[in-house]
Amino acid sequence: MFAVKTRFLFTHSIFFIIAFLASSLSFAQQAAEQTNIMIPRMSGDITIDAKLDEPQWQNAQKVLVNNVTRPHDNIPSPVNTEALLMEDGETFYLAFIAHDPNPEQIRAFLRDRDKSWGDDVVGIKIDTYNDQRTAYRFLVNPLGSQIDGIESEITKKESDSWDGIWDSAGEINDEGYVVELALPLRMLNFTEKKGLQDWGIELLRLYPRDERLRLSNVYLDRANNCELCQLHTAEGFSGAKQGDNLTITPSVVTGKNEEKDSDNSDWHSSNNTEASLDLRWGITPDLLLNATINPDFSTVETDNAQLNINNNFALYFQEKRPFFLDNADYFDSNYNLVYTRNINAPNYGAKLTGRQNNHSFGLFVTDDSSTSVLIPGNRASAIAEIDGESKATAFRYRYNYNDDITLGWISTLRSADGYHNGVHGIDARFRLNQYDVFKFQSLYSNTQYPDDMFQQFCGADDIENCQNPSEIECQYADCQYNEPLLRTIGSDSFSGNAFKVGYYHNDSKWFYRATYDRQNAGFRGDLGFISRVDQNKFSIGGDRKWYAKPGQWWSQFKIYSDWDIFHNDNNELIEKEFDINAQLNALYGTYLRLGYSHRNKVGSRHDKSSLAIDGNTTLFTEKQWHLSLNSKPLLGVNLNARINTGDAIDYSSNRLGESNSLRLGANWNINKHLEFRVKQIFRQLNADGANVFNARLSDIRATYQFNINSFLRLTMVYNNTNRNPYNYLYTAPEDITVHSKNLSSELLYAYKINPQTVFYLGYSDNQDAERNFSDLERNQRSVFMKFSYAWIK
Repeated sequence: MFAVKTRFLFTHSIFFIIAFLASSLSFAQQAAEQTNIMIPRMSGDITIDAKLDEPQWQNAQKVLVNNVTRPHDNIPSPVNTEALLMEDGETFYLAFIAHDPNPEQIRAFLRDRDKSWGDDVVGIKIDTYNDQRTAYRFLVNPLGSQIDGIESEITKKESDSWDGIWDSAGEINDEGYVVELALPLRMLNFTEKKGLQDWGIELLRLYPRDERLRLSNVYLDRANNCELCQLHTAEGFSGAKQGDNLTITPSVVTGKNEEKDSDNSDWHSSNNTEASLDLRWGITPDLLLNATINPDFSTVETDNAQLNINNNFALYFQEKRPFFLDNADYFDSNYNLVYTRNINAPNYGAKLTGRQNNHSFGLFVTDDSSTSVLIPGNRASAIAEIDGESKATAFRYRYNYNDDITLGWISTLRSADGYHNGVHGIDARFRLNQYDVFKFQSLYSNTQYPDDMFQQFCGADDIENCQNPSEIECQYADCQYNEPLLRTIGSDSFSGNAFKVGYYHNDSKWFYRATYDRQNAGFRGDLGFISRVDQNKFSIGGDRKWYAKPGQWWSQFKIYSDWDIFHNDNNELIEKEFDINAQLNALYGTYLRLGYSHRNKVGSRHDKSSLAIDGNTTLFTEKQWHLSLNSKPLLGVNLNARINTGDAIDYSSNRLGESNSLRLGANWNINKHLEFRVKQIFRQLNADGANVFNARLSDIRATYQFNINSFLRLTMVYNNTNRNPYNYLYTAPEDITVHSKNLSSELLYAYKINPQTVFYLGYSDNQDAERNFSDLERNQRSVFMKFSYAWIK
């Protein structure tokens, strides 16, 4: 009996192994056969409705998207996905038939553009120049909500900021779901030619269940650091042209704003109605012009709330305005030299971007009725304002010498009365092999500040003592010196340089890097976001990854560590830091990270009139633990938390304190229309056995999405800070704001036919109080409306 059972098990085991090998060989052969994809030409009308009932779809090219590339290493997919591709010379049509054995588990919610990450989605990456530098990305969820953006292999950045005008539709059925896309060629940059186009493409499906599987038609080698280098080639679009590629978008913005006097007595109102005109014109297939007259450069979407306490450096905010986002990747470099949030209220703007063969460039010019300048330092930064109009220009050039070498040049310029800042530099990226990359950037700047700019950083009572910028004769007791004041003293122009170099290795198991970054005291990048100068940083770091076999409760475990050291130009130590953390990816979208940091770091300067570090600062030792957790335990629920605890410098009193911070977040899709997002941040600092401050920030957002085109959103942000006036060593208790509370709210209705044809109607207000929530009193309120229509030829 035992022998019979043994023979039975052996026979079935052999059968199973043969079947598995056969399916794997079939899978590998199938992937190899479809490395080159022919896209057929068709004619006739196609309605984008996810029905696929037109006869043209019967002749479309079929491609299987059945390879799991993440978190597993190229294994057959548990679900079948078919992509259908065809084109008519003006539009690229795609359809995805996504089979699902349990359609009730499909994650799909009606969302605004670029908000569907976490849903089931399908889509495509397209490298229209097939040079492995950049790719467009178009994704759609099962209800038709869109995600689009740009992926750059050079900067290793992925951005959803770019918005194209294209059509999509999705429908869930008993067997899964169907998605249909129409991508007009006029929105893509590519080289027109008489013969066939050969584009790099990857077809994708994201399948989030217990695990979030990334399915593809491409075999992606984990050991190859360049994913865009592994795209399959699609041939088609013979003789395709981008057409006139002309979009004219007039818009009208109107609103009323009311503010109270500082004594909270009388309301003062102002009405504003402005008309503007935007132009997007493909002058040639390789040359695109964006121009705007009297633009509305306001952002409708509220910025993510941030706490700014016990922090000496300026906060960074994301750009959201369409004029700057279109082809923004043309201006990317190793340094952030084009930070367009610096430009506030221009009267005009023009941007020219183009690409020809291996050459690409970007140029934009604009003015600004008000000018904000970031004054950098190595212990603090600050914002200065310049009265009067200013002008800004940026130029970026990139040359792809071959598949592995990219060379570049960048220039930026800002100027106003008595002020200018110019930056010029070269950069290069060398892909040594599929694992290793070397890149560098070298910059030179020349700057002149207005003679009286430094006075903005003197106290109100100090200006009389600080009239001569070349001879600051006031004593510390009379003039409150600080780093931004010292960085802006002087009437002569000055110059500086910056240099960044790095080596990066990335294979399937190991990542390591070594970088050196120097911005000397005279360097300024005023059109960018350069908050630190007089600083040299050397850093080494790396990680080791382990992968689980399919079917395990975890998918990846990683240990990461780095060591950084910072000096100023005089080789005086500013900071030395060691970090180590362990990261785990597991079922239900769970991400867990536990880390420890040991940091030697100088505090504030003792003698504020000197920029010296040695003998003028105290070197503190900070030891900190941090824990992060993110999980999606239920359909439509996303939870996240971050805890930090340990030592922290109290910059206001220049001593070592104990810091605790907690950040909690939750996103809950109650149904396919209604979503709640809640973020709560708590930060506490104690020193010398007593509390210094407690700061709380609550950000609550509720969105009702009527359909993929329209939504109603309520945003409320509450900031509550309490300080202990008797635990600030260098400030009198009566000069401390003990309690500060602020509540801002916004109600917004939006209807979007596409990213440029939009209607907004909204109300916002702001309330302040010094002690109790019940004391909040409204001091600002406004109503606004915006309408724009994109006329496309």
